[in-house]
Amino acid sequence: MTMKPLLTRRGLGVLAAAALAFPAWAQEWTPTQPITILVGFAPGGSADQIARQLSFAAKGIIPVPVLVVNKVGAAGAIAAQATAEAKPDGYTLFVGGGSETTAVGNFKPLPYDPRKSFTPVIKVSRAPSILAVRADSKFTDMKALLAEARQAPEKVSYGSTGEGGIFHATGLVWEKQAGIKLLHVPYKGAADSMNALLGGQVDSAFGAYEEMKPMIDAGRVRPLALFSRTRLPALPQVPTMIEVGVPVALDNMKGLMGPAGLPAPVVRYLHDSFRKAMQTDAWKDYVAKSGLTQDYADGAAFQKEVVEAYDLIGKAIAR
Repeated sequence: MTMKPLLTRRGLGVLAAAALAFPAWAQEWTPTQPITILVGFAPGGSADQIARQLSFAAKGIIPVPVLVVNKVGAAGAIAAQATAEAKPDGYTLFVGGGSETTAVGNFKPLPYDPRKSFTPVIKVSRAPSILAVRADSKFTDMKALLAEARQAPEKVSYGSTGEGGIFHATGLVWEKQAGIKLLHVPYKGAADSMNALLGGQVDSAFGAYEEMKPMIDAGRVRPLALFSRTRLPALPQVPTMIEVGVPVALDNMKGLMGPAGLPAPVVRYLHDSFRKAMQTDAWKDYVAKSGLTQDYADGAAFQKEVVEAYDLIGKAIAR
Protein backbone atom coordinates (compact mmCIF):
# COMPACT_ATOMS: atom_id res chain seq x y z
CA MET A 1 0.00 0.00 0.00
CA THR A 2 1.38 3.36 -1.06
CA MET A 3 1.22 6.18 1.50
CA LYS A 4 0.13 9.57 0.21
CA PRO A 5 2.52 12.40 1.02
CA LEU A 6 1.36 14.37 4.01
CA LEU A 7 2.12 17.67 2.28
CA THR A 8 1.76 18.58 -1.35
CA ARG A 9 4.33 20.69 -3.11
CA ARG A 10 1.94 23.60 -2.78
CA GLY A 11 1.70 23.00 0.96
CA LEU A 12 5.45 22.91 1.30
CA GLY A 13 5.67 26.15 -0.63
CA VAL A 14 3.23 27.85 1.73
CA LEU A 15 5.23 26.73 4.77
CA ALA A 16 8.48 27.86 3.19
CA ALA A 17 7.00 31.29 2.48
CA ALA A 18 5.75 31.51 6.04
CA ALA A 19 9.19 30.60 7.37
CA LEU A 20 10.79 33.31 5.27
CA ALA A 21 8.23 35.84 6.41
CA PHE A 22 8.59 35.00 10.11
CA PRO A 23 11.81 36.94 10.78
CA ALA A 24 10.28 40.15 9.41
CA TRP A 25 7.23 39.65 11.60
CA ALA A 26 9.45 38.94 14.62
CA GLN A 27 11.24 42.24 14.18
CA GLU A 28 8.09 44.25 14.78
CA TRP A 29 6.99 45.41 18.24
CA THR A 30 4.32 47.80 19.39
CA PRO A 31 3.55 48.51 23.06
CA THR A 32 0.17 47.41 24.35
CA GLN A 33 0.37 48.80 27.89
CA PRO A 34 1.69 52.02 29.47
CA ILE A 35 5.43 52.70 29.39
CA THR A 36 6.94 54.02 32.62
CA ILE A 37 9.96 56.32 32.72
CA LEU A 38 11.58 56.34 36.16
CA VAL A 39 13.39 59.46 37.34
CA GLY A 40 15.92 59.15 40.13
CA PHE A 41 15.71 62.77 41.24
CA ALA A 42 13.11 65.12 42.66
CA PRO A 43 10.55 66.90 40.47
CA GLY A 44 11.85 70.09 38.87
CA GLY A 45 15.37 68.91 38.05
CA SER A 46 16.75 68.38 34.55
CA ALA A 47 16.13 64.60 34.56
CA ASP A 48 12.52 65.16 35.61
CA GLN A 49 11.97 67.90 33.04
CA ILE A 50 13.43 65.79 30.23
CA ALA A 51 11.27 62.76 31.12
CA ARG A 52 8.07 64.79 31.30
CA GLN A 53 8.74 66.72 28.12
CA LEU A 54 9.60 63.53 26.20
CA SER A 55 6.41 61.95 27.53
CA PHE A 56 4.38 64.92 26.36
CA ALA A 57 6.10 65.06 22.95
CA ALA A 58 5.53 61.32 22.41
CA LYS A 59 1.74 61.65 22.52
CA GLY A 60 0.41 60.68 19.13
CA ILE A 61 3.63 58.82 18.31
CA ILE A 62 3.48 56.07 20.93
CA PRO A 63 -0.05 54.56 21.12
CA VAL A 64 0.02 54.03 24.90
CA PRO A 65 0.49 56.45 27.82
CA VAL A 66 4.08 57.25 28.78
CA LEU A 67 4.11 57.74 32.55
CA VAL A 68 6.80 59.49 34.61
CA VAL A 69 7.47 58.24 38.13
CA ASN A 70 10.00 59.79 40.52
CA LYS A 71 12.00 57.29 42.60
CA VAL A 72 14.21 59.70 44.51
CA GLY A 73 17.39 58.84 46.37
CA ALA A 74 21.01 57.68 46.28
CA ALA A 75 21.92 60.12 43.49
CA GLY A 76 19.58 58.36 41.09
CA ALA A 77 20.66 54.83 41.99
CA ILE A 78 17.24 53.80 43.35
CA ALA A 79 15.55 54.41 40.00
CA ALA A 80 18.47 52.77 38.21
CA GLN A 81 18.24 49.66 40.39
CA ALA A 82 14.50 49.41 39.83
CA THR A 83 15.12 49.50 36.09
CA ALA A 84 17.96 46.97 36.23
CA GLU A 85 15.63 44.57 38.07
CA ALA A 86 12.65 45.15 35.76
CA LYS A 87 11.54 42.71 33.09
CA PRO A 88 13.25 43.57 29.79
CA ASP A 89 10.02 44.03 27.89
CA GLY A 90 10.17 47.73 26.98
CA TYR A 91 7.69 48.94 29.58
CA THR A 92 10.22 50.22 32.14
CA LEU A 93 12.83 52.84 31.27
CA PHE A 94 14.71 55.43 33.26
CA VAL A 95 16.57 58.66 32.65
CA GLY A 96 20.20 57.56 32.79
CA GLY A 97 23.64 58.64 31.67
CA GLY A 98 24.29 60.84 34.69
CA SER A 99 25.21 60.21 38.32
CA GLU A 100 23.65 56.76 38.63
CA THR A 101 25.56 55.36 35.65
CA THR A 102 28.80 57.37 35.60
CA ALA A 103 29.62 58.45 39.15
CA VAL A 104 27.96 56.64 42.06
CA GLY A 105 29.54 53.26 41.33
CA ASN A 106 32.97 54.78 41.79
CA PHE A 107 32.11 55.71 45.38
CA LYS A 108 30.32 52.64 46.70
CA PRO A 109 29.18 49.14 45.69
CA LEU A 110 25.91 49.04 43.77
CA PRO A 111 23.39 46.23 43.25
CA TYR A 112 23.83 46.75 39.51
CA ASP A 113 26.74 47.27 37.13
CA PRO A 114 26.49 50.77 35.57
CA ARG A 115 28.26 49.51 32.44
CA LYS A 116 26.42 46.19 31.95
CA SER A 117 23.00 46.27 33.63
CA PHE A 118 21.24 48.52 31.11
CA THR A 119 20.32 48.82 27.46
CA PRO A 120 20.82 52.44 26.37
CA VAL A 121 18.04 53.47 23.98
CA ILE A 122 18.70 57.10 23.08
CA LYS A 123 20.80 60.00 24.33
CA VAL A 124 18.92 63.28 24.51
CA SER A 125 21.24 65.88 25.99
CA ARG A 126 24.43 66.79 27.75
CA ALA A 127 24.32 69.31 30.55
CA PRO A 128 27.49 71.22 31.33
CA SER A 129 27.89 71.38 35.11
CA ILE A 130 27.63 74.97 36.31
CA LEU A 131 28.68 76.32 39.70
CA ALA A 132 26.57 79.28 40.77
CA VAL A 133 26.32 81.62 43.74
CA ARG A 134 23.59 83.97 44.90
CA ALA A 135 23.43 87.26 43.08
CA ASP A 136 24.52 89.11 46.23
CA SER A 137 27.42 86.75 46.99
CA LYS A 138 30.78 88.20 47.90
CA PHE A 139 32.31 85.88 45.31
CA THR A 140 32.19 88.05 42.22
CA ASP A 141 33.98 85.45 40.11
CA MET A 142 35.53 81.98 40.35
CA LYS A 143 38.98 83.36 41.17
CA ALA A 144 37.59 85.03 44.29
CA LEU A 145 35.96 81.79 45.44
CA LEU A 146 39.15 79.82 44.82
CA ALA A 147 41.22 82.36 46.74
CA GLU A 148 39.08 81.99 49.88
CA ALA A 149 38.90 78.20 49.53
CA ARG A 150 42.69 78.01 49.47
CA GLN A 151 42.99 80.17 52.58
CA ALA A 152 40.32 78.39 54.63
CA PRO A 153 39.73 74.65 54.01
CA GLU A 154 36.04 73.60 54.20
CA LYS A 155 34.89 77.17 54.77
CA VAL A 156 33.38 77.47 51.29
CA SER A 157 30.41 75.13 50.81
CA TYR A 158 28.70 73.78 47.73
CA GLY A 159 25.43 71.96 47.25
CA SER A 160 24.96 68.95 44.99
CA THR A 161 22.18 66.56 43.99
CA GLY A 162 23.49 63.76 46.19
CA GLU A 163 26.42 61.90 47.70
CA GLY A 164 28.38 60.19 44.95
CA GLY A 165 26.47 61.95 42.18
CA ILE A 166 27.94 63.55 39.08
CA PHE A 167 28.12 66.98 40.73
CA HIS A 168 29.76 65.51 43.84
CA ALA A 169 32.25 63.68 41.60
CA THR A 170 32.92 66.93 39.76
CA GLY A 171 33.47 68.68 43.09
CA LEU A 172 36.01 66.07 44.21
CA VAL A 173 37.92 66.25 40.95
CA TRP A 174 37.83 70.05 41.23
CA GLU A 175 39.26 69.93 44.76
CA LYS A 176 42.16 67.74 43.70
CA GLN A 177 42.93 69.70 40.57
CA ALA A 178 42.77 73.06 42.37
CA GLY A 179 44.42 71.98 45.64
CA ILE A 180 41.49 73.04 47.81
CA LYS A 181 39.09 71.50 50.32
CA LEU A 182 35.40 72.43 50.14
CA LEU A 183 32.42 71.58 52.34
CA HIS A 184 30.07 69.31 50.40
CA VAL A 185 26.35 69.50 51.24
CA PRO A 186 24.27 66.85 49.41
CA TYR A 187 20.55 67.24 48.62
CA LYS A 188 17.91 64.97 47.08
CA GLY A 189 17.71 66.87 43.82
CA ALA A 190 18.45 70.06 41.91
CA ALA A 191 15.37 71.88 43.18
CA ASP A 192 16.40 71.28 46.80
CA SER A 193 19.99 72.29 46.09
CA MET A 194 18.92 75.51 44.37
CA ASN A 195 16.51 76.35 47.20
CA ALA A 196 19.35 75.87 49.69
CA LEU A 197 21.50 78.24 47.68
CA LEU A 198 18.79 80.89 47.55
CA GLY A 199 18.14 80.42 51.27
CA GLY A 200 21.78 80.99 52.19
CA GLN A 201 22.36 77.45 53.45
CA VAL A 202 25.28 76.96 51.05
CA ASP A 203 27.72 79.39 49.45
CA SER A 204 27.44 77.83 46.00
CA ALA A 205 25.69 75.01 44.18
CA PHE A 206 26.11 72.85 41.12
CA GLY A 207 23.37 72.49 38.55
CA ALA A 208 22.50 72.26 34.88
CA TYR A 209 21.63 75.38 32.90
CA GLU A 210 17.99 74.42 32.38
CA GLU A 211 17.66 74.03 36.17
CA MET A 212 19.22 77.43 36.85
CA LYS A 213 17.84 79.41 33.92
CA PRO A 214 14.73 80.85 35.65
CA MET A 215 16.87 82.05 38.57
CA ILE A 216 19.60 83.40 36.31
CA ASP A 217 17.03 85.26 34.20
CA ALA A 218 15.43 86.67 37.36
CA GLY A 219 18.82 87.88 38.61
CA ARG A 220 18.71 85.69 41.71
CA VAL A 221 21.82 83.58 41.06
CA ARG A 222 25.08 84.23 39.23
CA PRO A 223 26.96 81.45 37.41
CA LEU A 224 30.70 81.55 38.07
CA ALA A 225 32.07 78.86 35.76
CA LEU A 226 31.26 75.84 33.61
CA PHE A 227 32.89 72.48 34.24
CA SER A 228 32.87 71.68 30.54
CA ARG A 229 35.29 71.84 27.62
CA THR A 230 33.55 74.71 25.89
CA ARG A 231 31.48 77.73 26.84
CA LEU A 232 27.71 77.56 26.66
CA PRO A 233 26.18 79.70 23.87
CA ALA A 234 23.39 80.74 26.24
CA LEU A 235 25.99 81.99 28.77
CA PRO A 236 28.77 83.39 26.58
CA GLN A 237 30.22 85.49 29.41
CA VAL A 238 30.72 82.55 31.78
CA PRO A 239 34.20 80.97 31.50
CA THR A 240 35.04 77.28 31.69
CA MET A 241 37.15 75.99 34.56
CA ILE A 242 39.85 75.21 32.01
CA GLU A 243 39.99 78.92 31.19
CA VAL A 244 40.20 79.71 34.89
CA GLY A 245 43.22 77.44 35.10
CA VAL A 246 41.71 74.30 36.67
CA PRO A 247 41.30 71.48 34.10
CA VAL A 248 37.96 69.91 35.06
CA ALA A 249 35.37 69.02 32.39
CA LEU A 250 32.53 66.58 33.15
CA ASP A 251 29.22 66.92 31.32
CA ASN A 252 26.06 65.41 32.80
CA MET A 253 24.49 63.24 30.08
CA LYS A 254 20.79 62.42 29.93
CA GLY A 255 18.98 59.79 27.91
CA LEU A 256 16.64 56.82 28.16
CA MET A 257 17.81 53.36 29.22
CA GLY A 258 16.06 50.05 29.79
CA PRO A 259 17.09 46.84 31.53
CA ALA A 260 19.87 44.72 30.07
CA GLY A 261 18.65 42.22 27.51
CA LEU A 262 16.05 44.48 25.91
CA PRO A 263 15.21 42.82 22.55
CA ALA A 264 16.45 44.59 19.44
CA PRO A 265 12.93 45.17 18.01
CA VAL A 266 11.91 46.85 21.27
CA VAL A 267 15.02 49.03 21.35
CA ARG A 268 14.47 50.02 17.73
CA TYR A 269 10.82 50.92 18.32
CA LEU A 270 11.59 52.99 21.43
CA HIS A 271 14.56 54.73 19.84
CA ASP A 272 12.66 55.63 16.68
CA SER A 273 9.60 56.80 18.60
CA PHE A 274 11.48 59.06 20.99
CA ARG A 275 13.68 60.30 18.15
CA LYS A 276 10.46 61.36 16.38
CA ALA A 277 9.31 63.00 19.61
CA MET A 278 12.49 65.09 19.54
CA GLN A 279 11.42 66.43 16.13
CA THR A 280 8.03 67.69 17.36
CA ASP A 281 7.21 71.35 17.90
CA ALA A 282 6.45 70.59 21.55
CA TRP A 283 9.96 69.27 22.19
CA LYS A 284 11.66 71.99 20.13
CA ASP A 285 9.74 74.63 22.04
CA TYR A 286 10.89 73.12 25.34
CA VAL A 287 14.52 73.06 24.18
CA ALA A 288 14.34 76.70 23.09
CA LYS A 289 12.73 77.94 26.29
CA SER A 290 14.67 75.80 28.77
CA GLY A 291 18.15 76.22 27.34
CA LEU A 292 18.63 72.45 27.21
CA THR A 293 21.83 71.46 25.43
CA GLN A 294 20.43 68.84 23.07
CA ASP A 295 22.94 66.13 22.15
CA TYR A 296 21.47 63.15 20.32
CA ALA A 297 23.12 59.74 20.07
CA ASP A 298 21.75 56.28 19.38
CA GLY A 299 21.97 53.49 21.95
CA ALA A 300 25.36 52.12 20.91
CA ALA A 301 27.05 55.54 20.91
CA PHE A 302 25.35 56.42 24.19
CA GLN A 303 26.68 53.22 25.80
CA LYS A 304 30.22 54.07 24.68
CA GLU A 305 30.02 57.55 26.22
CA VAL A 306 28.63 56.22 29.51
CA VAL A 307 31.47 53.70 29.89
CA GLU A 308 34.08 56.34 29.01
CA ALA A 309 32.66 58.78 31.57
CA TYR A 310 32.48 56.09 34.26
CA ASP A 311 36.12 55.15 33.72
CA LEU A 312 37.24 58.78 33.58
CA ILE A 313 35.62 59.62 36.93
CA GLY A 314 37.02 56.47 38.50
CA LYS A 315 40.56 57.32 37.45
CA ALA A 316 40.22 60.95 38.55
CA ILE A 317 38.91 60.07 42.01
CA ALA A 318 41.59 57.41 42.50
CA ARG A 319 44.44 59.85 42.01
